[in-house]
Amino acid sequence: MLIIIFLMLIQIISAPSSAQEITGTSKFVLEQVDRNAYVLGPGDVVTVVIEGGCTEALLGAGVLPWMICRIGSDGYLSVSGIGAVAVDGLTIDEAQYALQRSVSNFYPLLNVTLSLSEPRMLRASVRGMVNEPGTYIMTSLDRVSLLVREAGGISAYGSRTGNLFTANGDTLEVNLHIDHLTGSPVSDPFLSNGASVLFEACENPVYLLRTSMTYPAAEIDVPEKVSSVETWELGFYDSFEALISRMGGLPGNVDLSRTRIVRNNGHFPVWADSVGFINQLILPGDTILIVMYSDSIPVGGAVMMPGMVTYRPESTVHQYILAAGGPEDNANLGGAVLLRDGIEMGSGSDILEVKPLPGDAIEVPYTWISQNKDAIIIVSTVFTIWYTLDRILDK
Repeated sequence: MLIIIFLMLIQIISAPSSAQEITGTSKFVLEQVDRNAYVLGPGDVVTVVIEGGCTEALLGAGVLPWMICRIGSDGYLSVSGIGAVAVDGLTIDEAQYALQRSVSNFYPLLNVTLSLSEPRMLRASVRGMVNEPGTYIMTSLDRVSLLVREAGGISAYGSRTGNLFTANGDTLEVNLHIDHLTGSPVSDPFLSNGASVLFEACENPVYLLRTSMTYPAAEIDVPEKVSSVETWELGFYDSFEALISRMGGLPGNVDLSRTRIVRNNGHFPVWADSVGFINQLILPGDTILIVMYSDSIPVGGAVMMPGMVTYRPESTVHQYILAAGGPEDNANLGGAVLLRDGIEMGSGSDILEVKPLPGDAIEVPYTWISQNKDAIIIVSTVFTIWYTLDRILDK
C-alpha cells in the first residue's frame, strides 16, 4: 500500500497540473468536449485511468491506476508502464481504442479509459474590422466568437460575417449573427493552431446607437453617456423586430417607446403601446437610436457637485439639485432646465417640482452676471482706461 501511495504522489507531483503550467497562460474552459469530434494534438493533457486499479506486479512495472499525461510535440502519448502511442489527429474515442490495443498486447485483462483533462493552447490571429487585430493565445476548445471578444469586439462598420483560414488551407464560414432558435451564433467554428480569421466591412449596414442620455454635451457639464456605433448586416426585408432577433435580443432596460429609426432626418417609431412592435422595414444606412433607461440622473451647471445622482421615482428636479450639493451662490435656480432626449422639456421655477424620468438630464444655469463676467470685466477696464485718459487730457 505504501508503494502505491508513493508512486501516485510521484505521478501527481510530476504531472502537468494545468494549461497554465504548460504555457504560462490561464484560461477557463466552458465548452463541453465531444469525444467523437474533438481531435487530439500536441499539448493536450489527458487523464488515463486503469479500471479496477492495479496489482503490485503492475505497480512494479510502472503502471498506475490513475495517470495524467501530456501529448508530446511529436504527437505521441507516453504512458508509464505501457509505452508510447501515436494519437495526433485522433478523436478521444479513437485514441482510447489505440491505447487499449497497446495495453492488451501486454496486459490482456486491463481496461483503460482516456479523457481530456486540459485542452492544448494555440495561436490564432484575427484581422480586419476588429478593435484590436493581432495574434492571441487561445485553447483548442475556444471558438471564433471568443477570439473576437479577446480582440475587443467587432469595430464600427465591421461585418459579423467572415472567414476562418486554417493552417491546412481550409476555409470555414463565420457568421456571428444569433440564431433565434438556438440562441447561439449561426456559424462559430472552433479555432485551430495557426488559424486566421478575417472580418471585412458591412456591405448593407444598419447603425445602432445605444444611449441612456441624448442631451447635447455642450449644454450640460457632465460626461455624455453615449456608446460607440454598432454596425449590423441588413437582411432581406428586415424589420426592427427581426434585426433584434439576430442580435440576440435586447436588455430589459430598453425604452422601446422612445427608440427610433432615423432616416434622412426623419424619425420612425418601432413600438406602440397599443400594438407592440410596428412592422417598419429597415433600409441600408438607417440609424437606430436605442434609448436605454438610466439608473441615474445627470445634474450639471451651477451646482456644488456636478455629476450623476441616483434615480428615485419620487424625487423632483429640486431634490436632485439638492442631492448634487445644492446650487452655487451664483446659480440661477429659477432658470433650471430639464432635458429629455436632447429636447428642453421646460425651464424656470415651475420645472423644479417636476419628477424627471430615467435618462433625463438637469442643468442649473449661472446668473447673467456670472455668465458674462469676462465681458463685464473688459467693459469695466475699458471704461476705467477711457475715464483716466479723459481726466489726464482735461488737465
